[in-house]
Amino acid sequence: MDKKDRLCMFDMGGVVAKHTDSSLERLLLRDFGVTDFDSFIALDPALRSLLDQHSKAAIDENEMWRQFSKITGISIPLHEDSLWGRYFKPELDLPVVEIIEELKKKGYRVVCATNTEKAHYDYHLASGQYEIFDTVYASLHLKEVKPDAAFFEKILLAERQKPGDVIFIDDASENCEAAALLGIEALLYTDPVELRWQLASMEML
Repeated sequence: MDKKDRLCMFDMGGVVAKHTDSSLERLLLRDFGVTDFDSFIALDPALRSLLDQHSKAAIDENEMWRQFSKITGISIPLHEDSLWGRYFKPELDLPVVEIIEELKKKGYRVVCATNTEKAHYDYHLASGQYEIFDTVYASLHLKEVKPDAAFFEKILLAERQKPGDVIFIDDASENCEAAALLGIEALLYTDPVELRWQLASMEML
């Protein structure tokens, strides 16, 4: 296979978009009157499964908050807006966007492979932030989440790609490790400079 036929998969939050779930969760916890914890998982590890269910669109946001209250004993304040979208207004990391644009100009297909929820997906879509990708594979549509193998396998099937012909960039080590176990070349993202150096050393930039 010509190296230009390789597929490049980018995570969104924490790589292309300047956003981390922990920053959003901290603000929400403060709204809920919780000051001792900065993330949902730190508050109660059982919430990881709940968040995954929401990311897979197995439950909607209202049901997520209902179960959140049941697990934690925390009463959610009355609201008409999407709490999950209340503080979600990320900007794109322009140096990373430049890397994506360079890859596309060189003939690589670049897709987004993201764990996300409806409120966040809708924001990225409405703001045009997904337009830099050839297509977007989101957990709420795949009905799978990273780091589960099925998440990657569904993308490989849709793209008709072998694992060894795919590059995956993510800022979560567990996601990179899961991809690597399938034979995907995974790059743990730290910053745009390091990513550019990694891709240049692979003769992709």
